[in-house]
Amino acid sequence: MKKILQLICLICLMLSSAEVCGQATLNIQGIVRKSTGANLDDGTYTMTFRLYTTSSGGTNIWSETHDNMDVTSGVYGAVLGLINPFTIPFDQPYFLGISVDGGAEVSPRLRLTASPYTLSLIGQSNIFPSTGTVGLGTTSPDTNAIMHVKNNTGTSRMTIEGKDTAVIVMKTRTNTAAITFNGSKISIPDLSGHLSQGVNLPPGQSVKYNGLSTWRLVEEDNFTTNSEEWECTENWNSSASRVMERFKPEGTFSPWILRPIQDGKNTLVKQFNLGGTPHTMVKVVFTFHFFDSWDAPEFGYGAFGTRKNPFDGANQTSGVLQVGWYQTVEPRFNAAFRSTGYGNFFTNAATDYNIRAEMVAQMTDDSFWVIFGTDSDSNGNDESYGISNIQIWVR
Repeated sequence: MKKILQLICLICLMLSSAEVCGQATLNIQGIVRKSTGANLDDGTYTMTFRLYTTSSGGTNIWSETHDNMDVTSGVYGAVLGLINPFTIPFDQPYFLGISVDGGAEVSPRLRLTASPYTLSLIGQSNIFPSTGTVGLGTTSPDTNAIMHVKNNTGTSRMTIEGKDTAVIVMKTRTNTAAITFNGSKISIPDLSGHLSQGVNLPPGQSVKYNGLSTWRLVEEDNFTTNSEEWECTENWNSSASRVMERFKPEGTFSPWILRPIQDGKNTLVKQFNLGGTPHTMVKVVFTFHFFDSWDAPEFGYGAFGTRKNPFDGANQTSGVLQVGWYQTVEPRFNAAFRSTGYGNFFTNAATDYNIRAEMVAQMTDDSFWVIFGTDSDSNGNDESYGISNIQIWVR
């Protein structure tokens, strides 16, 4: 075994896939000299290559042995990673140890360096290892991801730019989905999405179908804790205060209900304010309850108003009240619904039932009154009504 004085290596790290095996490889070329300074004699030798994380000592993290290495004028060349593929990430400096014909490793070990065009593979804030997770803005990427993008000082942003169209393609086996931006709109064809937390839209935004905005729910009164700022007045043309109650009848499906308890003609009113939510139409969805001994053709109604007491005289010429819904009483419903629906809550029950209804107005005003009432001519112990599950929608 000839004593080797020094080993001079020219190293080129190739992080692209080799055509031979599809693995990252390390091309190395060096000169082996004897202790006299002369080049190693021409011939074939066995050379072992090892990689370490330290310049001396420690345990190698990779190794492979090349038999029958040709050496001519002291020059040899090898492609590392073909015999024992690299499974280590090149995300930190490594040191190469080399021994010839089973002898001791040449000292010092050689530090692997990169060409100028591969310096960005391991930067101060980015990491592009040959295996594992790519980190953009981080040298400690989440190992559960293929790519981890991070901004430590603000918003994390990724730009995908195309000349005419930018496309993000997602694929699992034979199924493919794409998100496309053509410069004016984002398209997700054949969307079948699952949104576990629902959709939250900023004020003024809406979901559209064929260019038309859908209805948006902006307020809901279920009377579970209080009367939700509703008021009870004498009737539609008098704002004199009257008494109301919030209650929950017997029965599995009974909601919390708000009702006047003095006279059948008492009205329930509330002022709604949409708070600047853009809209051209307003829809009120509600449940109207008929209680006790109504007589046909008495009816209940719902209306919109521009003020709490809309009455402006016998002729009502100003148009400050608009009836949006009414329903005549249906005594025949009692036989089917009374005992199971309200659980005999009302002793004079003869027509007890409810109807889910809605009324729609075309308006852009933020503030408006909603009014419910009846044309009943009896007191609250004989003929009364209630409302529940109030919803305000806009579009």
